[in-house]
Amino acid sequence: MSVTHVFKVVDGLSLEIDVVSPPTKEENSPILLHFHGGFLVLGEKTTFPPHWLINACQKRGWTYATASYRLLPETPGHEILQDATDAVNWVYANISKRVIIAGSSAGGYLALAAAAHPATPRPLAVLSIYGMLDPASERYIRPGQPLRGPVDDEVKALDEIEAAMRSDAIGGYPFPVSPPVDRRFGWIRALHQAAWYADVLARKPGLAGRIADEGVEAVEVEDRVLFPASFGLKEGFPPTVLLHGDADDLVEFEQSVAVSGALEAFGVDVSLECAKGQGHGFEAKEVIDLDGDERLGDNTMIDTLKCVIAHLERHVQLCC
Repeated sequence: MSVTHVFKVVDGLSLEIDVVSPPTKEENSPILLHFHGGFLVLGEKTTFPPHWLINACQKRGWTYATASYRLLPETPGHEILQDATDAVNWVYANISKRVIIAGSSAGGYLALAAAAHPATPRPLAVLSIYGMLDPASERYIRPGQPLRGPVDDEVKALDEIEAAMRSDAIGGYPFPVSPPVDRRFGWIRALHQAAWYADVLARKPGLAGRIADEGVEAVEVEDRVLFPASFGLKEGFPPTVLLHGDADDLVEFEQSVAVSGALEAFGVDVSLECAKGQGHGFEAKEVIDLDGDERLGDNTMIDTLKCVIAHLERHVQLCC
């Protein structure tokens, strides 16, 4: 059963969270809170639902929830991250204090950033699904790296982004039927091609260029919460599971590899599950029931997803 709650109202905009309760659950059972993808620019809380994860939660007596958040470029990164931490705190206060923070693509970034944020209660675990984890990585700080082909009119797209930064916030944008002709998808491509992600996220023009020239220490202290892969990983970070396809052409697999290596160096319990030959969104293209579908058979991708669930089960059991 799914119930929608308003977890936050900001400037008249209601941000909602869908809570899916399992058929039966024990007292103090965990909740998995998932943040949707869309490069922080598009998508809404039901965009590409991870059915395999929802079904796994249902079978294990875990609650599943998915939250909305405001989007770039209308809303600065600090306020988007505040939405994510507010959602975590809402489920912590109202559903369960045993929380797994999860997210897909840009939602994986929010999961990592929220888990690292001092305003967030320590979660049982963090799950990143092909996460766009590091806005200071080479992909986002050096111009001329288009996303699936160059932008036809980069100047126009950047002008539109700057105008949108002065517009009212939105709490979601349905994933377009035809992304190549959608204006907001064009903004995403321009943000990549012009290396503007860090600039728009922090509202600091030229930040990506300074990171490219001087290193990540160019990020001002007050903005470092927006760069969790650079500043938020440390000894004692929550157990983390990273799922990523090694053929991902939208968010490179190496971002998850780098975060995994950094966490391992800090002695954090981290598991990196590589989906061999898989691209972005590989597991969201169909409804998958890992526990009940006999048709799955011998399938490497399914085995990888089962490993992810096994890691989460272990973390839930260890943190009673």
